[in-house]
Amino acid sequence: MKRSTVVEVRPALHLIAAIIRWLSLTYLPPLIASFYYRESFWPFLIPMILAVIIGFVGERLTRSPKELGIREGFLVVALAWLSIAAFGALPYIFSNVNLINAYFESMSGFTTTGATILNDIAEQPRSLLLWRQFTQWLGGMGIIVLAVAILPKLSVGGRQLMEAEAPGPQVDKLYPRIYQTARTLWLLYVGLTVVEFAIFKMLGMSFYDSLGHALTNVATGGFSPEPRSIEAFGPAIQWVVIVFMVIAGTNFILLYRVISGRFNRLWQDREFHFYLGLIFIAGLTITLLLPGDSWEENIRHGWFQAITMITGTGYASTDFDQWSSTLKMILLTLMFFGGCAGSTTGSIKIVRFVLVIKFLFRELRKAIHPQAVIPIRLGNQVVPENALGGIIGFTVLYFTTFAFGSILILLDAQRVGLDLSVLEGISVAAATLGNVGPAFGIAGPMASYDAFPETSKLLMIFLMWAGRLELFPVLVLLTRGYWRR
Repeated sequence: MKRSTVVEVRPALHLIAAIIRWLSLTYLPPLIASFYYRESFWPFLIPMILAVIIGFVGERLTRSPKELGIREGFLVVALAWLSIAAFGALPYIFSNVNLINAYFESMSGFTTTGATILNDIAEQPRSLLLWRQFTQWLGGMGIIVLAVAILPKLSVGGRQLMEAEAPGPQVDKLYPRIYQTARTLWLLYVGLTVVEFAIFKMLGMSFYDSLGHALTNVATGGFSPEPRSIEAFGPAIQWVVIVFMVIAGTNFILLYRVISGRFNRLWQDREFHFYLGLIFIAGLTITLLLPGDSWEENIRHGWFQAITMITGTGYASTDFDQWSSTLKMILLTLMFFGGCAGSTTGSIKIVRFVLVIKFLFRELRKAIHPQAVIPIRLGNQVVPENALGGIIGFTVLYFTTFAFGSILILLDAQRVGLDLSVLEGISVAAATLGNVGPAFGIAGPMASYDAFPETSKLLMIFLMWAGRLELFPVLVLLTRGYWRR
């Protein structure tokens, strides 16, 4: 019997409820920290209890024999991230942050955007800041990837869920079973976090700062417990952050294969070559344009800000909002690239830019030789035409969403009399859609997004959510064809 194409909501909600129940365990680290630092523990205990109850009851009310299909996969991923951000907002709400600001901070955390509405970070409880950093670490590799790794019920439908959530055109498998791939990726992710934490400790960082920055650096998130971000630390720390930002922007499956001894993969991966080339050119350009007499500082700040924008980490080694308009335009351009597919970065991704450029050159050649058959290759592999069409469609959709987002943010700022220049407005749209974090002006690296009206914050929440899931899993839910037979 042919399976109905109508979306099966019950099994989707059942899975979301299971994820929420498992999410309750993530409140444990900040809960323990609240006892250690003698801070209020209710902001974490109450959400933990609610997550257990709602998850448990939801699982039992939505049991269904139906299996997840492609449509249900989109629904699970989109609604799971909305639900997780809602539960992630509860500790902020119980810490006297208003509802929209709390949801903004939570969505910014889980999507590893790093945009913040907190003006007084130094005054916040350490346990709350740890939760803030922990949400970025959880969202970096992906909530659904984590769920696939730990939930047996996802052994069948896990691949389509990971493909809907994971950044990049496709998900490569390390093993025949997708849950084994998910577990391996998370183990690598944990390993990199531990290594960076140890290096920070050896360089003199406190335990708290080492943990917080290791969690957010590997996730390319950028939330820091320091109001001045990485500027608060010395050059040695900043160079370590630079190295791990580059690592975190690399395809994790490529990293695993290299760590496993297959070093030749580095030389074969064309996306990785373009990624390093972009970093080199952008870092060198900014370095040469920076004023100042210290070449070491210019090199460090130039490469640091180039990499933090390309990877969407959102850290700052200096207040780049004070830089010239030319340098700001370079940083704005870098916001659109992202790192490699399969990394923890946001935005469009290097591989898509590479293929779009190859497509444009092919069209120029076909204009001269209309009958020629010219396949597009990435390394030694021919890219299928349907995959190429999807990549071009995504890129056009991304820039269209960015344009509309910029216009709406600027119009809303004008409505409430907020002093926002065009460059600042479009930088905010680019920073939230690309999960970059800091922008320019009132949303600069040493400032916050708190001054924006609540309507703009709601739009930015949508941009962060849609950008993290790479648009299609979110926007497809708004089409009529998705819901009908």
